[in-house]
Amino acid sequence: MLEITSFRNGEVVNHYCGTETGAGLEIEIRGIASPQSRVTVNGIPAIRNDREFSAKILLTEKINRITATAIDKFGEFSRTITLAYDKKSFLRYTVRIDDNSFLFTELARERPARAFDHFYLAGLKKLHQQYGTKFILKCFYCNDHDPDKFTLDRMPAIYKSEFEDNAEWLHLAFHARSEFPDRPYQHCSAERLAGDFDAVSREIIRFAGEKSYSPPTNVHWAMLEPANFRVMKERGLKILTSGGFMANRLFVDGIVETITGNACDIGFFYEQDVSHHMLNRRVFFDPEYELFLSRTFFCFNIDTPQEIEAKIIAEHEKRDITRCDILEAVGHEQYAFKNYMNFLPDFFDRLDACCRVPAELGYAPVFFQDGIFGNEAWEK
Repeated sequence: MLEITSFRNGEVVNHYCGTETGAGLEIEIRGIASPQSRVTVNGIPAIRNDREFSAKILLTEKINRITATAIDKFGEFSRTITLAYDKKSFLRYTVRIDDNSFLFTELARERPARAFDHFYLAGLKKLHQQYGTKFILKCFYCNDHDPDKFTLDRMPAIYKSEFEDNAEWLHLAFHARSEFPDRPYQHCSAERLAGDFDAVSREIIRFAGEKSYSPPTNVHWAMLEPANFRVMKERGLKILTSGGFMANRLFVDGIVETITGNACDIGFFYEQDVSHHMLNRRVFFDPEYELFLSRTFFCFNIDTPQEIEAKIIAEHEKRDITRCDILEAVGHEQYAFKNYMNFLPDFFDRLDACCRVPAELGYAPVFFQDGIFGNEAWEK
C-alpha cells in the first residue's frame, strides 16, 4: 500500500500550494503507506504517523517528478507523479474568439482603406486600448454561411502591415476548415487534420504575417482524439482549452441546454478523473502528451454582461480553493454580425465585460500559448 494524497498526477502547482521563494516552491507531500514501511520522498525521509506520511520538498523545475518510496519486509514499492510548477504565478486572463470567417469575407469584398476601420476589428482595438486586452481569433478556411462559399485564399494581403502592427495584442490561429459539419475532428485522420491546419495557417501567414500568426489553443468543438495530439504539437500546440470537461452548455432549438455525462468528448476525450479535477481546479498538465489543459467557465455569446461579471467575480473570490490565477473568456465571431441569424446587438457589451472585469480585479492580459498560460517566468 502506497499512495500520494496531497497532489494528483498532472497537477499544476503555484504559490497557493506551498511557500515560494527565490529558490523554488516548497510543498508538503502527504500520503499513506503501510505502518511498518520506511518511506522517503525524492530521497528525503518522511515523517510517519500510523499509515500517514509527509515530507517537504523543493520544486525547482518547470516539470517535476515526485517519487515516494516505501520499503518493508515484503520489498520496495514506489509511486511517482508529475507536477508542473507555475513559477511566479500572477493573475492573468485572455480572450479567445472562435469561428472567424465573416470578417475576412467582408474585408475581401468591401476592401476598406484600412482593415481596422471595419467595425469588428475596430471594436476589438477599442477594448484593447481601454483595458490592454489581448485577443486570439480562431479562423475557418471556408465561410459556410456565405452563398458564394468564401474561402480564406481569397483574402487579400493588402492589410498585412496593419495586422503586423497590431500583432502585440491580436493573434490569428487555426480553428477548422469550416463550421459545418459539426464535430469535424472528433474521429478524423491525421492527414485530414494536418491538411486543414496547414491550409488555414498558410493563408494567415500570407495575408497577416508571421507576427500575427499563433498556434491554436483548441479546435472546433474541442473534440480531438489523443492520437491526433501529435499533429497539433508538431505545429506548435502547447495547451488545449475547452468549456467542456463533462459539463457543456449548448444551444438546442434556441434554448440553452446543459449536457452532462460520463464521457468527455467536448474536452478531448479525457476520462472522468481528469474531468473532475478540471471542474474543480480548471488547469491540468498531461505528462503523457506534455500538454497543458484549461477549462473555460463561461461563453460570452451565451452569458449576458451581468452573468459574465458575476461569474468572473465568483471565480476570483474562490481562487484560494481553485488555486488558479487564470481566466479565459470564449465566444464566437458570427454573433457580432447583423446578417447572422442569431445576431447579438449587445455583442460588444458582453465582450466589454470580459475585458473590464478582469482588468478591474488586477488581471494582466496575456496569450495563453506563451509559457504556462501566459506566464513566461521559465523563459526569462
